[in-house]
Amino acid sequence: MATLKMLLLVILTASCLLFLPTTQSTTSEPAPAVSSSTSSRCIPRERDALLVFRAGLTDPGNYLSSWQGEDCCQWKGVRCSNRTGHVVELRLNSLVHVNSSIGLRDGQMSPSLLGLRHLRSLDLRSNNFNAAPIPQAIGGLKNLRYLYRCGSNFSGQMPPQIGNLSKLLYLDMTNIGHGLHIVHSSDLAWLSRLTMLQYLDLSTVNLGKATDWLHVVNKLPSLVTLNLAQCVLQNSIPPAVHSNLTSLEHLDLYGNEFIFSSVGAKNLLWDLPSLLELDMGRCGLQGSIPEQLGNLTSIMSLYIYENNLSGSLPVQLGHHSNLTILQLDNNSLSGELLLGIGALTKLTVLNLGHNNLHGTITESHFGTLVNMTDLYLNDNSLAIVFQHNWVPPFKLSTAALKSCKLGPKFPEWLRSQNSIYILDISNTRIAAPIPQWFWITFSQTQHLVLSRNQISGMLSPPMFRKMEAETIDFSDNLLVGSMTKLPRKLKSLDFSRNNLSWSLPSDFGAPSLTMLALFKNSISGRIPYYVCHLEKLGFLDLSGNQLHGEFPNCEGSFLGCYPKWIGDKLPSLAFLSLRSNLFFGHIPQQLAKMKGLQFLDLACNNMSGPIPQSLANLTAIVVAPQDDNKLSDIGNYGESFNEDDVVSYTDTSSVVTKGQQLEFTSGIMYMVNLDLSCNILTGPIPEEIGKLAGLKNLNLSRNHLNRTIPDSIGDIHSLESLDLSHNEFGGEIPPNLSNLLSMSHLNLSHNNLTGRIPSRNQLQTLDDQTSIYIGNPGLCGPPMSKNCSETDLTPASPEENKDEGDTISFFLALSSGYVTGLWTIFCLFLFKKNWRIICFLFSDRLYDWVYLQVALGWTFLIRGNTEAAHEI
Repeated sequence: MATLKMLLLVILTASCLLFLPTTQSTTSEPAPAVSSSTSSRCIPRERDALLVFRAGLTDPGNYLSSWQGEDCCQWKGVRCSNRTGHVVELRLNSLVHVNSSIGLRDGQMSPSLLGLRHLRSLDLRSNNFNAAPIPQAIGGLKNLRYLYRCGSNFSGQMPPQIGNLSKLLYLDMTNIGHGLHIVHSSDLAWLSRLTMLQYLDLSTVNLGKATDWLHVVNKLPSLVTLNLAQCVLQNSIPPAVHSNLTSLEHLDLYGNEFIFSSVGAKNLLWDLPSLLELDMGRCGLQGSIPEQLGNLTSIMSLYIYENNLSGSLPVQLGHHSNLTILQLDNNSLSGELLLGIGALTKLTVLNLGHNNLHGTITESHFGTLVNMTDLYLNDNSLAIVFQHNWVPPFKLSTAALKSCKLGPKFPEWLRSQNSIYILDISNTRIAAPIPQWFWITFSQTQHLVLSRNQISGMLSPPMFRKMEAETIDFSDNLLVGSMTKLPRKLKSLDFSRNNLSWSLPSDFGAPSLTMLALFKNSISGRIPYYVCHLEKLGFLDLSGNQLHGEFPNCEGSFLGCYPKWIGDKLPSLAFLSLRSNLFFGHIPQQLAKMKGLQFLDLACNNMSGPIPQSLANLTAIVVAPQDDNKLSDIGNYGESFNEDDVVSYTDTSSVVTKGQQLEFTSGIMYMVNLDLSCNILTGPIPEEIGKLAGLKNLNLSRNHLNRTIPDSIGDIHSLESLDLSHNEFGGEIPPNLSNLLSMSHLNLSHNNLTGRIPSRNQLQTLDDQTSIYIGNPGLCGPPMSKNCSETDLTPASPEENKDEGDTISFFLALSSGYVTGLWTIFCLFLFKKNWRIICFLFSDRLYDWVYLQVALGWTFLIRGNTEAAHEI
């Protein structure tokens, strides 16, 4: 028996050894995979299909140059199965670069892709298919699992044939980067057939007519991610049904403006037990925060910002123990911050900025938030009162506390926050000097905003220079002393409205400066030569100081006037204000080289000479400004550092317009301004000034300008304020000023203007009309008391002048033609005897014929009257 068992064991062992190589060979082959291994050879018909597809494409970057040869599995962007050789993946997004993306040659995508029957993944992202319609043929790729079309610039109706792709797991049809809503769908019924779908992104697709979207989406039980941001979804939300979206983890409905109350929100916020992230920013939510949010037990990221939510924060928020991001900013929430916020121990981002919250925040609120990195409480009425020796358990990277109450002492708890990237404690009622630890703690901080406080004392030059900051705003404080050398990486500096004195440093030490605001201090002396090296400077405001003397010429010499080099050396400058200083000399022609300049204020200096004609070449003012505006590129006046971190670090700037000094905030970027007032300028206004089509404010008052007001000013249709008062202008007021329909302020007072005041269109709508023209004895007519005599003619409008000119031209042409014709006939008769005889014979015969006709007609008339009388 034992021998038999031994024999069977030997046979079994031999059998295993016999089949061992085969088994190893079988298991060593990897499972069918997406690969471009050299062992695979593509199918000829699939290679031909790819070549036909390529023939219909434009390829400016030559990224399909590898598409040649027999083996298409080796082509870039093409992958084949190692086992079958079939093309299973086509990825074109990895081949493109900016401005050289693949496009369509004839506006239509070739249907040759249908030859790739085994294709499982099609990636067309980040290309430019020239707004061609989405090909219906895609619905024939029955084995497709992944379809990426994000940012490919398709347009038109979304083909319902996509519903035939029953194996589809991932569908991305967004059109980000090529405009909103150029792709649309009025019926999403086809979506319900994609029951295996796990990822669906239709953001920016116009679904305004797809009223069934909610019921259709509810038929996709495998859905994990749903993105319907900016889809123009219907305001009315259908009644809730039983939710099948038990696997949904990410839901994005941003920017759909549903405009419904929190009561109506219950039809949308179902029982979603797996939901981890919800974005309902800009959805028009009204009323209190929906109670249904309490059903989202797994929620980790909650974004309900920029709505119209009101009321207090719900107690239920403290029950979401997994919450890591809570963003409720830009609503109208009121009440106090609940102590329950401390239960959110996993919280990393808390954004409650721009609400109406009030009350006091203590360490009891934040003492357990050990993971918090970003804190936004800005623009509320909150008071942050921590114990003097309290050390927070968290390390912030962003602290936006603008308009909260932190003062009057400098907040000691900030001393431990040495990892802060953005610090905004502007308008926080701090009334104390900057402590020494401030410069050490925030030496690595990139953006420092401490404006609109009462911070006093002097800067600490050694520590200040060692800072790594890119943005520093200490405006509207009580700082004293002199300007010091700046941190080398600094890009934006605002020390305006302080008490800084002495002169500017000879070397700023910050070659990358784009914005420098030092207005309304007591700085004296000259502008240093170092300014010549600030080629990236876009905003320069030194107004309201005591600067004077000579300017450095960047070519090496000195000029006792306004710097001629400024146009050559500062080509990026968009905002230049040197108002209220002691500068003198002529306005240089080189200003015209500043192609981005939109705001020029040289008022209240000692500038002399004429206004240069070259100002008409300021390109940024010649073109009427739209949203694309040079000043908006400058990192100031409320611009955000990134998409989420809005921090204003230059709050106001003074502009004299519409007869008064106004304080502008973010609107300064749209105030296209030319102010040369309060100088000693002479000569006429250049006729070329009419080319500045984008100008909104023109102030040339209080100079010695003369001659007439140019008609071309009437061509600046965007002009809102025009002040030419206190000059020596003569002649009549151009009638076409009445064509400036945007103008709301006009001042022509105290000149030598004469004639009748125009009384048409816009000029009649201006307030206080008498003050507009006062000080011009030669003007007559309303609203002045002087009546115009009969010899005073109302200035004709351009249309009237044109009609009168046409009439005169007509009669001149008629008279000259008549005289020329008469003399031609006279000369011919004088020298041609035969012509005279023929003409006289013709005249005699014509006379005889006319006489005969008249005589016969008269005879018949008399005879008819006689016969009628006899009959009576």
